[in-house]
Amino acid sequence: MTEGLIFGKERKSILQIYRFTAYSLLILLVISIVYLYGFTRVANVLRKEAYELFPIHIKVENIFHENEDADLITDFLRDVPSDDEFILVDDEGRDKSVLYYTNGTEFKDRFHYKGIDKYLVPVLNKMLMNIELGNVYHVYKKEHIDIHLEEDEGTTYIKITHNIESDLFTGDITLYRVASITLLKEFKSVLLQCAFFLVTFILLFILQAFVMRKIYYSPLAQLRKHFSGMTKFNVKLFNYKGPMSLGVKETIDVVNQTVLELQDGVRESKSFLDEMVHEIKNPAHNIKNEIELIEDSINDEELKQSLHSVVNETENITSLLSSIKMTYNIYYLGGSPPDIWINPVEVIEPIFKYYQSKHPDWTFHFEYCLKPNVLIWIDQGSLELMIRNLLDNAIKYSTKGSSVFIGIREHREEEKVLIDVINTNSSIEYNNINKIFGKYYRTNRAKEKTVGAGIGLWIIKSITGIYEAEVSVQSSNNTTGFVISFQHVKGL
Repeated sequence: MTEGLIFGKERKSILQIYRFTAYSLLILLVISIVYLYGFTRVANVLRKEAYELFPIHIKVENIFHENEDADLITDFLRDVPSDDEFILVDDEGRDKSVLYYTNGTEFKDRFHYKGIDKYLVPVLNKMLMNIELGNVYHVYKKEHIDIHLEEDEGTTYIKITHNIESDLFTGDITLYRVASITLLKEFKSVLLQCAFFLVTFILLFILQAFVMRKIYYSPLAQLRKHFSGMTKFNVKLFNYKGPMSLGVKETIDVVNQTVLELQDGVRESKSFLDEMVHEIKNPAHNIKNEIELIEDSINDEELKQSLHSVVNETENITSLLSSIKMTYNIYYLGGSPPDIWINPVEVIEPIFKYYQSKHPDWTFHFEYCLKPNVLIWIDQGSLELMIRNLLDNAIKYSTKGSSVFIGIREHREEEKVLIDVINTNSSIEYNNINKIFGKYYRTNRAKEKTVGAGIGLWIIKSITGIYEAEVSVQSSNNTTGFVISFQHVKGL
């Protein structure tokens, strides 16, 4: 049972790791898709801005080749740039540079961004610098002209540079467009769209988790909770009125059908046990009554003592059958154990005296260190059944002349009552210690010495489980001892 629980916890932990990994990969995938979408949008807009700058470059280049009037060229260079564009003319012949821009362009050596822009622009710049613009083909020159991105003082520029040689001018003409400003609005729009996608995904994910919990996890959790609180055969049909998926409903129907079949088997086994107990107890009761009548009518004391032993045996049989039936009802059918508190000394001492007289070839010892008002939670029949089983085993698996000790003691620190049954001249192999409480289990040595069904110790284990007690065993080369520990105690 413990191994099953441990395995169940390990399996649950593994499933949680798998689920966490799957959700993490899904979230990472969605974030990657959103990022790629945003990156692609920004890259497309950047390329559009860059390619729109190239025709302006052609116009500027043509004006230098087609005109020789410097004033006309200067006026043209002042009118051509649009907002956020610059034209840098680097005249190599005169060794001077002139920058042209319109009045609508805010030209500064360093752009200062305010508000949220000062946080968005660095992110935008990093994204822009990772975009490859390539080049464009100059039809007239029949050559490729590169379009570059340049970052300076926290601002990214689109840059086209070409060398011109004419009668009026020799040098480089460079066109700039402030990408950080022209793309900032589009970048904000992309961020809003990405945020919308992420929020939508999160909401859909939460909705999906809620729906899955409602129609899948919740009914299965209720199903597990319903059956985990039942004994092996005390199972009832599971009824769930909430919404559920078709697959879960089919699973619950299959489980309920199995429960119905188990209930039929339990009813049949209980009916058989009731009939068997009835058929045995009635003859035993009649035998007891007849022997008591015979006992009253004779004067031979030795014969009376023998008949009295027979009466005790019939009472033991009746008590054993009643205890087995009650144990079955509690352990298998899930009934509640009775709220009975007894003094263990008063129950065990008569059993000790009976076995002492019945088995004179064994030496019996009975000692107890317990206050008279101390009570333990168990019914008398179950305690008698456990003690008789342990004493029977002590006699069966030891030899004549062996000692059998029965002890009752208090454990004040843990507030428990311990019952010991120890015998000499017998031992249990170490490899079998953890197996002897199993149903139908008998060691090879036990099979050689005696006959039996192998359920005595299993019954003891079952009874202790019902009353939340514990049973343990220790064995050496020549001694075997059982300890029953009761934690539900009154009067300590």
